[in-house]
Amino acid sequence: MNKMDQAPLYEALLSWKDQNPLSFHVPGHKNGTSFSTYKRADDLYKELLKIDATELSGLDDLHHADGPIKKAEQLTAHLYGSVESRFLVGGSTAGNLAMIMALCSEGDRVLVQKNCHKSVLNGLRLAKATPIFLSPSIDEESQVPTGVTLDLICRALNQYKDIKVIVLTNPNYYGMTVNLEPIISYAHQNGIPVLVDEAHGAHFVKGEFFPESALKQGADVVVQSAHKTLPAMTMGSYLHVGNETYRDAINDYLQLFQSSSPSYPIMASLDLARHYLFSLTDDQLGLILEEVHQFKKQLSEVPGISVIGDVGQAYHQLDPLKITVQLSGMSGYELAKKLENENVFVELSDPLNVLLVCPIASNKEVFDRGLQAFKKIASLRDEANFNVSLFKIADEDITFPAYSFAKLETMMKEKVKITEAKGLIVAKAVIPYPPGVPIVIPGERIGLEKMNRLNMILRSGGHIQGLDNDMIEIAREEE
Repeated sequence: MNKMDQAPLYEALLSWKDQNPLSFHVPGHKNGTSFSTYKRADDLYKELLKIDATELSGLDDLHHADGPIKKAEQLTAHLYGSVESRFLVGGSTAGNLAMIMALCSEGDRVLVQKNCHKSVLNGLRLAKATPIFLSPSIDEESQVPTGVTLDLICRALNQYKDIKVIVLTNPNYYGMTVNLEPIISYAHQNGIPVLVDEAHGAHFVKGEFFPESALKQGADVVVQSAHKTLPAMTMGSYLHVGNETYRDAINDYLQLFQSSSPSYPIMASLDLARHYLFSLTDDQLGLILEEVHQFKKQLSEVPGISVIGDVGQAYHQLDPLKITVQLSGMSGYELAKKLENENVFVELSDPLNVLLVCPIASNKEVFDRGLQAFKKIASLRDEANFNVSLFKIADEDITFPAYSFAKLETMMKEKVKITEAKGLIVAKAVIPYPPGVPIVIPGERIGLEKMNRLNMILRSGGHIQGLDNDMIEIAREEE
């Protein structure tokens, strides 16, 4: 048997369950025998709770693995080609925090792609690092930020000679990727490690079918959300160490940021997700992507619907599992609500687009139902024009906040209405969610364009973290 064709952690849990063990240990549901009094809960949870175990004999310990967890992580490392791969039960957030804390010290200057996830900002805040933000290119068709260019990296390193780390995000939430290899190579020539939040690229390891993974392109540490595109449970993610130098420090910080009681069902689902990806044949992947391609083609033929192309001016390649759709005369938020009325739920909506994340599995029924919902909505749409101004990350390509994270901690805070915030220093990140990419960064002075964009998102029905009844928290120095 191929050594990859196994799921050691899942099998260990099954063997333990089959013993019908008597529980005098945590968790309190006692293998599911003492659970909810709510009538509809038992049937749904009953089987899962039988493998919701803890660090018992034979089931290993995530934080000092030498049994089935260790074996499952080694199989994952073998598949992805990493020095070491670790299971994350706190999502990519835990991995982003750990890799940033492991490589960044207080005061270090760090180049950061500005359309990063909020967890990257939180990691920099914890490390008390000094971020220098790089504004990504903008895809004009979808009007979303994509990735940074080699030219921008070169200019930033020429401007700031003491950069310690580069933190990139690739792909963006919409599956748009840039070619990282020349960026990583240039960074390494200058002795600078590159960390990549590849949350949406856990499937990129499957060669010619998808964009190339950051790990294969030479990144030092890569974090992936297996639960986003692979069949893992929510919060299940991977951290891949590409450079042996950082292994020990990262493992040390993972013990700080991960629960001492990690979920065994989540960890087992990571084991199974790795096995699923390994087991997919080229023929199966070809069939899956052909179904996706046909769905995109059929969508694009519906009057009023536009589907973002596979290659754009501001990105190198598009993940085929991501489909960004626009409907003329309708905002993305409105389209998402109408789709929900048809029992179709998209990954996210923004002022212009809705984003669909397709399964990495053959499921023609899903596409047929989705297509019918889009056709129905498009046939009833209002022909009125709906215009959204081009998204702008910053006035300059290379920026830094007016105040550091450390300084913000000492400043007075108060809340003001968004309409009164122009020119003021923002104390807390303001983040449309999803995708979790901040529009305003802590320590940044908010301008009119960002105020208008926040108001437009709110008016359109978007959800924004960091606001309280249209009030924004700002920071002032004591007079």
